[in-house]
Amino acid sequence: MKGAMRWMLKILLGIVLGTTIVSATTEQNVEVAEGVAGKLMLPETGKQADRVVLLYHGWTGKMDEVGDLYKRLANDLGEAGIASLRIDFRGEGERNGHRLTSTFASRIADGEAALAFVQKELPKAKVGIVGFSLGGATALAVTGRNPETITTLILWSSSGNLGIDFFGDPAMINGQKEAIENGESVIQSWSELTLTREHLMGFIGYDLLGPMKAYKGALFAIRGTDDFLNRYEDQFLEAASGWREEYLIVSGADHIFGALDPESLLDDRLITETFQFIEETL
Repeated sequence: MKGAMRWMLKILLGIVLGTTIVSATTEQNVEVAEGVAGKLMLPETGKQADRVVLLYHGWTGKMDEVGDLYKRLANDLGEAGIASLRIDFRGEGERNGHRLTSTFASRIADGEAALAFVQKELPKAKVGIVGFSLGGATALAVTGRNPETITTLILWSSSGNLGIDFFGDPAMINGQKEAIENGESVIQSWSELTLTREHLMGFIGYDLLGPMKAYKGALFAIRGTDDFLNRYEDQFLEAASGWREEYLIVSGADHIFGALDPESLLDDRLITETFQFIEETL
């Protein structure tokens, strides 16, 4: 049912936006920097593509994202003639044995490496970024450091304050304390995760919103009413100086927009709203 509904939404969206659906796309495994794997999705125009979107995954996630949200978005973008690059951040996820050694600095470095990669591979392309959760915070940091380079920024369930969001979960407090005191600890979440002192201490002291005052591109933030993170949408829009700024709060959506629920269509709406904003602003 979800697949059929998505195709109907895509067809209707194409009619509304006047978008031509392009069937020919190619996906390449790439290394954007040492240890940073990625997948570059190219539309029919190949390296002549004039638009590209970077996709930054969330905490201890993967490049395709939960429920293949990023893989699905990349396919939709490619069919509409828009290139994309999704990456695996170093020191996180199943590929790292769920042992968390990344820092926010390493995330920024990986995000900027992805930006440099597409600027080299697709020199004519305008650049957008989509960031989910901690990937949203990473997208804010990369955009704040490169405000004139990014044309469109989209935030899904994004963190806006690492000190509050990263250290404010009561379920993680004991594990965080143990990791800081002893070097590492094991906690139970959606999987068994190993927290390291390096990882936790590497998320202290960052101002995500201050540098955004120099950003003048388009900004769209989307979050569900049932998200466990705090709402920052008003702060995101206040911080930036974008030519178009919008946010959407989706009723009944959780942090991942029901991506693992086969009966939910909220994830389809997330992708559709994102796709439409990219089409209109990038």
